[in-house]
Amino acid sequence: MKLKLSKKILSLSLIAVFIFAYACNSSEGNEKNKKNDEHFVYVKTTLLKAGDYTDYIYVLGTAKAFYSANLSPDESGKVKKFLKDKGSFVKEGEVVVVLDNDVLKASLDAAEAQWKKAENNFTRQEQIFKENVISEQQYLNAKYERDAAKANYDLIKARYERTFIKAPFSGIVDKKIVEIGETVMPGTPVVSLVSIYRIKVEAGVPENYVNEVNRGDSVKVVFKDLGGTEYHEILNYVGNTISTNNRTFPIEIHINNSDGKIKPELSARIYIQRKKYENAIIIPEETITKTDAGYVVYVEENGVAKIRNIEIINRSDNKVAVKSGVKEGDKLITVGFQNLVDGTKVKVVN
Repeated sequence: MKLKLSKKILSLSLIAVFIFAYACNSSEGNEKNKKNDEHFVYVKTTLLKAGDYTDYIYVLGTAKAFYSANLSPDESGKVKKFLKDKGSFVKEGEVVVVLDNDVLKASLDAAEAQWKKAENNFTRQEQIFKENVISEQQYLNAKYERDAAKANYDLIKARYERTFIKAPFSGIVDKKIVEIGETVMPGTPVVSLVSIYRIKVEAGVPENYVNEVNRGDSVKVVFKDLGGTEYHEILNYVGNTISTNNRTFPIEIHINNSDGKIKPELSARIYIQRKKYENAIIIPEETITKTDAGYVVYVEENGVAKIRNIEIINRSDNKVAVKSGVKEGDKLITVGFQNLVDGTKVKVVN
């Protein structure tokens, strides 16, 4: 009985030793595997592709009416009526506002009658002067009376026509500044007229680009508030002076706006073309790290992170155009690069 009990105790002891040894080996193996995993950094990559890239100078601009004017009379008087209301299209030379001109019209009619009477009298005097019936002095007096009557008629007619305020260019009546019945003096604004079927976009370019921007350069104008609508135009004007307020020089781009979509004072993004590059690489800006040695990125090669110094062309919309340092086909590390040094082992988990 004692022998059987001893054998049983021995068997249990051996099993316990075996379980303990297995547990230790298993724990040690897991620890080794864990340590092996710690040698890797998990990353995500993207395959780089080369393509053409255009380098731009980027500035903000504002749309302006190509022509705009506050129309005012040259003659004083009360506003009699508006022939065109707000929002109406007006052709060049059309009457927009009429001043009270009844008195001038009566004076004009009287002056015209006086002139015609003097003209008829001169015609008769001229005929009988040729027949030597009257003296030269009588003939000249008739001529002077005729000329004086004509001059008086022309003067009153000019004053009368000034009571009609006409459009100096084709455009839209943007607003009425006075109302019917108000008395206005010469030079008093009555209505505002704008031409919006051709728009000019104005902007200021920083002075450090003064040698890079020229009239005729290609530009791209983007209106964010019009759904990102793009217009490809040229620079129509480049200023010759630098503003002392903000150290910029003015530029101007003209755009056909026949559909009237672009409204004056609308903000625009202006991209002035500088240079075109072939086989440029575009990478996300957030993947770039600035070091004492310059700008660097990491690429994955055979399970290892490799550091690359890059040469930047330009930045735009969180994208960076790279001239050198990486090439087409490289696997750029886009996630996990913050924990890397050159030569770090990595595992790609795209």
